[in-house]
Amino acid sequence: MSRILITTSGEWFDELKAVAYYGETELEKWIYQHTESLFPHHYVIPFKKEVASRITGETSKPDFVLIRRDFLDWTVVEVELKRHTLAHVLSQTRVFLDGEYNLPEITKYVRDKFLELYKKRVSLSRLMDLFDSSSPSILVIADECAEDWKRDLGKLGVKLGIFEIYKNVNGRHVYRIFGEYPKVYDEEAYCRPHKSIPNLVEVIGNFTFTQVGKGGLVDVFYDEYLTQWCFFKEQKRQYLRFVGISNPLPLSPSDTYCLFRDKFNRYYFKRS
Repeated sequence: MSRILITTSGEWFDELKAVAYYGETELEKWIYQHTESLFPHHYVIPFKKEVASRITGETSKPDFVLIRRDFLDWTVVEVELKRHTLAHVLSQTRVFLDGEYNLPEITKYVRDKFLELYKKRVSLSRLMDLFDSSSPSILVIADECAEDWKRDLGKLGVKLGIFEIYKNVNGRHVYRIFGEYPKVYDEEAYCRPHKSIPNLVEVIGNFTFTQVGKGGLVDVFYDEYLTQWCFFKEQKRQYLRFVGISNPLPLSPSDTYCLFRDKFNRYYFKRS
């Protein structure tokens, strides 16, 4: 059974699925309550409209639709419990990948939801342009990570995000969130490991570090890890040196990474 310790308060939290039962509806509710943290660059619309596969005719209803705040991209979200079979998950996501979304109907539905949830008036033409210009990305959010899910969904081009729930004896909840949640980046650059100095990477090209702490410390997300680095410049080059004992990033000379900065000045590593 997984546990989380909040070091500032000394509280232990147990993984909820080990001590209590919850269903998919409850998981959807918890996710929706935290959409501002999960999807800061997107509007989140509950979406229970039927989608039919153009190939098989099979139908399914996704749980949410994400609309990027600049209206340049959209994502269909399916919430799943890990106890469901992988075959069930793949079957549903295939419907969304080649689905017929009935654009006139969903455009009106989403327009009305914008007004209801965000008090925002969005024109039908703007939404129609978005939905008609590109197919949606597909994101599955599960309550537990599984390598076979990640592997087989990845083969279809489907992203997998993890939302784990933990609870303490006083009834308080905390959440562990990681995976392939959509992000919008303001800046990006390549990073390469130093040839001879361990735990040191050079940032290639122009990249602005807008959020640097005392002593040059920079927090960078990598998968489910939050890593800490020391930023410094030398001979007009920018470097990051890992701070800590165990570095989760493989840093052999042949490895390359991309470094991203989002609109909230948070940094991310992705292996390239």
